[in-house]
Formats: sequence, C-alpha cells, structure tokens
Amino acid sequence: MNKVVVSAPGKVHLLGEWSVVWGKPALITTVDLRMTATIMPSTHLRGVSSHLGGVTIQKIIEPIIKKELKLKKIPAYSLKIESAVPMGVHLGSSAAVAVTSVAALLSYLKVKWDLELINKLAYQVEKVLQGNPSGADNSTIVYGGLVWYRKENEDLKIIEQLPFTIPPKLSKNFILINTGTPKLTTKKMIAQITAVFEKKTKLMHDFLSIQEKLTRELLTAVKDADENELIRIIRAGEKNLESISVASKLAQDIIRKIETVGGAAKICGAGAFSGPTGVLLCYHRNKKVVEKIARDYSLPFFTKKLGVEGVKRAW
Repeated sequence: MNKVVVSAPGKVHLLGEWSVVWGKPALITTVDLRMTATIMPSTHLRGVSSHLGGVTIQKIIEPIIKKELKLKKIPAYSLKIESAVPMGVHLGSSAAVAVTSVAALLSYLKVKWDLELINKLAYQVEKVLQGNPSGADNSTIVYGGLVWYRKENEDLKIIEQLPFTIPPKLSKNFILINTGTPKLTTKKMIAQITAVFEKKTKLMHDFLSIQEKLTRELLTAVKDADENELIRIIRAGEKNLESISVASKLAQDIIRKIETVGGAAKICGAGAFSGPTGVLLCYHRNKKVVEKIARDYSLPFFTKKLGVEGVKRAW
C-alpha cells in the first residue's frame, strides 16, 4: 500500500452557530484553507499526527473505525497532519482533523471512498472531542460548497449541499479577522451555555426562534445576491448572539466599528465570553475599510475563497 494523501477545507458559519446545536438550521460554507493528512505503512510505532487536548487523534479514531469495520487489528501506519487552518479559532480545525484522519485511515484500509461513511465516523470523533456537537462542521467540511444543515436528532440530520454558491458580487466582499484563540474550548462553551439555557428557558426559546428566522432569511438573501439584506441579517444575527453573551467586549467593539462604517460582522462558531473570540466574519463593500480597523487593533486578517470543494483524495 503506497501512501495516501487526503485534504479538507476549513469552514465558516454564515449564520446558525449555537442554534444549530439545539436543532435549528445553519447556513455554512467552506473556506479555502486546507488541512492535509498523509498516511503510509510503517514498520515502527504509529507516528503521532496531531494532539487535541493532550490526546493523539489515533487513540480516538482507531476504536471507532475498528467497531465500524469489525476489525480486531489495524496494520501499522504513520499518519501526519499538516494544516493551513488556524487551530482553535472556530474555522473547523477539530472537524477538519476528524474528517482528514478518518478519510485517510479508511483509504489506507482500502475501504471504498464514501462521503456518507466518512461523515458518519468523523461525527463520532467530533462527539469525543466536542461533547455535544451539532455535526454541522464535519458535514460541511466533508461535502463542501454551501451547506444547509439541521440536526433533528441523532438519527436524522438534514445535510443539503445547495445547488448554488455565494454569488461573486457578495463573496468578494467577505474578509476574516482573527482575534486570537479563545480562553475556553468549544466543548466547555457548549457545556456552559447548555447550563444557562436549562435555567433560562425563555432566553433559549427567544434566541433559537430569532436565529432560525434570520438563517432562513439569509439563505434567500445569498441566493438573490441581495447585499442590503445580507448586511441587515448579519447585524441582527450578531445582536442575537450577543444576547447569550458569546461575543466578548473585544469582539463587540470591533463589530460596532465595522457597522458604523457601513459594514457587518459577526463571531463564528462558539465565540467567547471575554477576550479573543476566534475569527470574525466581516462584510463590507470596500474591504480596505475593514482591513484598516483590523490594523488598528493589530489583528491579522485574510481573504479566502468561500464555497470550495470538500474532502478529497489528493493522491
């Protein structure tokens, strides 16, 4: 068996993070920052590919794959992961690790390339890593493009790779600002927000209802290339996220400045209660305005193509 190389992109939530954990829809797209997993036979101990919370990814994926394929043993291999996806800033890095590692090991075992199987097993890996993930990140990274995702329950997940992508008129105006790695992991953030929602059911109901409505409106705005609606909805979605305190003061300060000059911005993924919140998804007709704001805060920013291909065999 020769070496196998698999790559997968990062992702960004256009809208629907947090609400998607509780069964509401999310609109998510891939971003052209890719992670690559290289697997090859080894006569030595398995190579350490990636540490996630102090655990090597092999210790998570091997039991899952053994159970699925009814294997007692997996032939020795070396797995190496290289990534252009920044870790821990809510661009789907853990899901990308799960997807690329699962896809590479299945390929190493000569299992037929099957996106549904890759996604199923990557979701199981994500449950170990994140505690209560929606499955949206791994699904978007597997299928690619622009994805409509809704988790009804563990056995029913609506994963729709949309037949259209973000129109160029809109896509060229998106820019990402990296505020840094949040203090709390996504797993810990989910646990804390879950505890809040259990005590404040009205807050939960209001948040979920508003976010679902806005996410559905955003789907139409993107399809119609309606820039004014896009800006309005992103602003409203961000305000709703702020209602559950997942956008820190730092993030809010930057977002308000972008709004003041005619743009829109929002946190992506889990966010943070304070300090860095990971990446901010920003939109402005003139990206130089957003770039200046990022420079004022001495924060890195970048523009990458959205809606790119999902997981694939490189060779």
